[in-house]
Amino acid sequence: MESQEFKDILKRFSENKLTSAEKLNLERWYESYDAEEFSGFQDEADANRIKAEMFAVIAPEQETALHRLANWRKIISYAAAAVLLITVGVLFKAKEIGDKTKDLPSYVLYSTKASESKKLTLTDGSIVHLSPSSEFRIAKRFDKQASRTVFLKKGTAFFEVAKDPGRPFLVYSGEIVTKVLGTKFKVSNYTATKGAAAIEVSVTEGKVQVATQKNVLAQLLPGKKLNYNLRSHAWKQADFGLAENSQWHELSTELNQGSFEEVARIVKLYYGVSLSSKDPNVASYQYNIQMRSTHTLSQTLKIICSIHHKKYRRTENGIIIY
Repeated sequence: MESQEFKDILKRFSENKLTSAEKLNLERWYESYDAEEFSGFQDEADANRIKAEMFAVIAPEQETALHRLANWRKIISYAAAAVLLITVGVLFKAKEIGDKTKDLPSYVLYSTKASESKKLTLTDGSIVHLSPSSEFRIAKRFDKQASRTVFLKKGTAFFEVAKDPGRPFLVYSGEIVTKVLGTKFKVSNYTATKGAAAIEVSVTEGKVQVATQKNVLAQLLPGKKLNYNLRSHAWKQADFGLAENSQWHELSTELNQGSFEEVARIVKLYYGVSLSSKDPNVASYQYNIQMRSTHTLSQTLKIICSIHHKKYRRTENGIIIY
């Protein structure tokens, strides 16, 4: 990327003249740099701070002209730093996709509503099963990328990745990157779910690597899952039944001594409604139940309530068990 070209892009940012597709392209360009490779910042916190200040300019409705001018002055200083970085080759990673900023990838966004699922077949032969209430993004020229990179913005997806040793398959979900060559696994991104802020990866077949931008957390084998807490940045591994993943992408979940929190999460996933209770005893209840998205919401609620002889009522904010 030429220095003047880089300045022009940032100037158009400050003037709110970029299209939605161009904003996504610039975001993807930023995300293409691993924290370990991009040595121009002092540390990851510094890089995240600069990114946040740059992307704050995207919201024109919430900014006055004076505020945009202040941000533009900051951006000019970052642009100057970026120009210096160009001289040492930091920004030349763009050569991997042709060294043409005008060819930065554009994206296709797939989303599902509550109770809706989708099966996507990618150009490399990989299959993605999207759960209800999910958002998934992929480059239009996915088959031309050096690495097969996709983004799970929220929700859950089950991946059946076609084998291609020369082109790793990367799933970005929040702070977590899952890397595979060919396998079956599930990724759940709960960052958009109230009270949940976690990423979970579980493996059905093959082996996957789970990492943050700075560290490799684990190599997961079949029957293993990893849960990463986005607030504490703590993570843990656990075993799970392989049948769980198969049941999931068929939109059927079987809980064995499951918690009320798990039941509420599945109801939210399948039907898009919040399940809660003011009864302090409910939080300690356990549920042995098979939940299917093919059931109506009323059928599922009757089954849930029958286990502990409870009732439910609808409110403006969701469903209350009492």
